[in-house]
Amino acid sequence: MTHLNTDKQRLLQQMLEYNNITGMHNIGELSALDYMTIRDLRELGGYQDDICIFAVLMAMFAVLQEGSLCLSLDKNSLLSKLQIFMEKDMAEDVADQFLTNLAGNKYNNLIAKDRSLYLPIVLYEFAEKKYLYFQKFYFHENRLKDRIKIILQAKSFLNLNEKQQTNLLNEIMSDPLSLRVSKNGALIKKDQHQINAIKLALSSQFSIISGGPGTGKTSLMVNILRCFVRAHIHTERPDTEKIDTEEILLAAPTGMAAQRMTEAVHGNINTITSPSSEDIELLQLKGATLHKILKYKAHKNDFYYKATNPLPASVIIMDEVSMVDVIMMDKFLQAVDPAKTRLIFLGDKDQLPSVEAGAVFAEMIPDQTTEFTDRVVLLQNVYRSGANLLQFAKQINHGRCSEYEPVLFNSALQLKEDQWAFVQSTSLNQWKHHLHSWVQGHYISPTQGDNISYKELIVESGKMELDELLTSTTGQDILCRIFHGIGRGKILTILRNGIYGCTWINSIINQYLGFELEPASWTGENIFTGAVIIITRNDYSKELFNGDVGVVIKDKSGAYRAFFQRFDSFISFSVDQLPSCEYAFAMTVHKSQGSEFDDVMLVLPDNDKHRLLTREIIYTGITRAKKRLILYGSDSALKTALERKIERLSGLIC
Repeated sequence: MTHLNTDKQRLLQQMLEYNNITGMHNIGELSALDYMTIRDLRELGGYQDDICIFAVLMAMFAVLQEGSLCLSLDKNSLLSKLQIFMEKDMAEDVADQFLTNLAGNKYNNLIAKDRSLYLPIVLYEFAEKKYLYFQKFYFHENRLKDRIKIILQAKSFLNLNEKQQTNLLNEIMSDPLSLRVSKNGALIKKDQHQINAIKLALSSQFSIISGGPGTGKTSLMVNILRCFVRAHIHTERPDTEKIDTEEILLAAPTGMAAQRMTEAVHGNINTITSPSSEDIELLQLKGATLHKILKYKAHKNDFYYKATNPLPASVIIMDEVSMVDVIMMDKFLQAVDPAKTRLIFLGDKDQLPSVEAGAVFAEMIPDQTTEFTDRVVLLQNVYRSGANLLQFAKQINHGRCSEYEPVLFNSALQLKEDQWAFVQSTSLNQWKHHLHSWVQGHYISPTQGDNISYKELIVESGKMELDELLTSTTGQDILCRIFHGIGRGKILTILRNGIYGCTWINSIINQYLGFELEPASWTGENIFTGAVIIITRNDYSKELFNGDVGVVIKDKSGAYRAFFQRFDSFISFSVDQLPSCEYAFAMTVHKSQGSEFDDVMLVLPDNDKHRLLTREIIYTGITRAKKRLILYGSDSALKTALERKIERLSGLIC
């Protein structure tokens, strides 16, 4: 990476000197590869001496970095993007000159005005508006748009009338067959929004269901599945009388989300008092990543399943759809045959959009009436405890925040359930002290309601052999309590790097907790017993997935092994056999999506104007907390986030 940074500086210097550009700033915002591509594109078109195309290409990479698929050529919008890199007067001159040159066909060697021409950049015009796309994103967005139209026009092959749908619902919601909040617990309440969602899924080839935390998306997913396996279908395939589990796919963008789908099915089915044979059959289902379902072939950078070889599925339920970018969504939907496959999207429209470009799920649920309107159900009722925290999250989502008084960190650690507090960031030494206090409260001392601490559980687990840990009642109980401890508290950050980033925070916690758990051998660098880790690369052979959280335990033999919890068991591997992983006492908000913790400390950047500060990232972080929330940072950083809403520009809904 060092050589890329060196090349970046050299390229910038050359371009600025060659063009004699003055008044440029923030020129380090883009990556070295971005600047190399800008150089190559200018040379390809023969525009080495054109300052305007240089600036506009920088703006195109900047909006792509923000998650937008295209650059608007509306004068005011273009000016705002150019001012990232130059002063206002210079930006106005560049914008005027570029638009004049574009209208005069000066950039025909680089920018295609006809979509049939294959040039690196495409000019797209719609309703008197103009946008610039890189060819790659223009291609995938338009192909996705065409595919969605076909899916929306597909006729349902599951022909159930209103009476049949009602009978199915009455059956799965009858006392002996109803899902419950827990084993032998109360019946899950009948929710009209959820009933509407089930009916939509039964009557439409494509349906979209969005709901915030606690609205019952997972139990709803299971009830939809239960209806499908009970329902007879009428298709052109005479050998098929009903949907069986081999024709149902549970899809998710990440391994962790796929694993949660599997656990949701098992967990909910096991609450049924007298499950039917159809219900028990659902226990065969396992969630899988989009890449695994499509059978990604790395050596060809292609998928086995695609438009010419569609997926052999009758039903696909995709969860956490907000995390899917436009390119992956396009490739997945190309592999779906809308005439034979029913598609259900689940997610939270208010959560962070995908890391890569696009915001497909949010665009499918716009405020105004669109072609998706009759395919969308919004879940409204919240059943999770913590009304105060959820109300706070709703306020943030609307750009508001009730008045608050900052508190001392030790006071924040003593919050009662369903409460939140704001702690002002101060000095570096104080921040380290606060992290030590967090570790003391969550890992070293017993927490409220527990008579044994995480540290003591790790010590007890170290007295046992591997087989005893995995198979004995005592070993299973210890592992369950260890993983319960991991889920009690989590530090969430917006950044990876810097003193308020997860990498640095993990290093501080490692130094402190590592010595506490292994005082005789901890060097500050090696792995230690009790370390919390997260997998960062899928390993299908071990069924370890990106986002899986585990704990390292040094067993009685002295071997360091990583343990991971599955629905009703644990799996274990030597730390030497693990795929790529990192420490996870703290993690980014992006990584935490779909997870929940009793206590969350959400850490804001020290740069109160950081580009990642938005309502969506604060909302997502807040909604990970079930019981208590600490916001740590500056008032100005929170204010910046409240004022910003992610607006990713695309032409998907036109």
